[in-house]
Amino acid sequence: MNTQPYIHDINPENFNTMVLDNSRRGPVMVFYWSPNAGPCMRLLPRLVKLCDDFGGRFFLTLMNTDTYQDFAKQQGVISIPTVRIYHREELAETVHGAYSEQFFRNIIEKYLPHAAQGGRLEVAKAYQQGALEKSVALMEISAKTAPDDHRIRLDQAKVLVQQGNHAQALAVLETLPNSAFNDPEIDLLVTHLRFIQIAQQAPSIDALKQALEVNPNDMHLRYQLSAGLLMQDDYSGALQQLSEIVDNESPLKEQARRGMLAIFALLGPDHELCKRFARGQRPSP
Repeated sequence: MNTQPYIHDINPENFNTMVLDNSRRGPVMVFYWSPNAGPCMRLLPRLVKLCDDFGGRFFLTLMNTDTYQDFAKQQGVISIPTVRIYHREELAETVHGAYSEQFFRNIIEKYLPHAAQGGRLEVAKAYQQGALEKSVALMEISAKTAPDDHRIRLDQAKVLVQQGNHAQALAVLETLPNSAFNDPEIDLLVTHLRFIQIAQQAPSIDALKQALEVNPNDMHLRYQLSAGLLMQDDYSGALQQLSEIVDNESPLKEQARRGMLAIFALLGPDHELCKRFARGQRPSP
């Protein structure tokens, strides 16, 4: 079915060879699927793309449960799609469902060998000992050794935030390619850091409110005000301003939308403000 050297169909006869034996050299993903199941057909191209993106650094195997139903049941696979990760001849992860490409990317990265793995141990040790400056320096070396490992830059930014170096943390994350922002954690931290930057550079909240009374359609003022309110933990006020920007089709609409999502993530999906603003219902003035 597949011509890539790192993607193969498997069966009960070659399972041990293709999965367990190969897992000694690196992670092996087993995709239990059916061509008659819609979720399986949606997930399959995501996994194939993921394998291609990693250039074969992990092995993707496909087991058709329509053909090998009894074998799948013997392995405890009772629903599809099911994805399993084998590492060092052991079952390491089991996932039921057709999750996003980024979801599976985060999982498989845990089992991939990194050139900077030894350096990461030094980073962790320095961090635990409170040597934040040393850990940042070591992360910089690790990032250059493994430029495709965006989580190193994320860790580096987190340490810089702990040091109070918000501008430097933002600068580190803004060097990442656009694809890195598919990671919700990276996207969320960048959004928060940009809010901090805007709030620090903006006039006072009172001055912004007075300016908006004169120019209520100035969305840049509203965006600055939302950042200032957020820094004061006034989530309702910040969401109010951001929603105004989104509703007015401003050039800042996308930034405002991402800002609202960042606040939603901060508050949690069950928070009343999240429910209210997600439905487009704003608090009464």
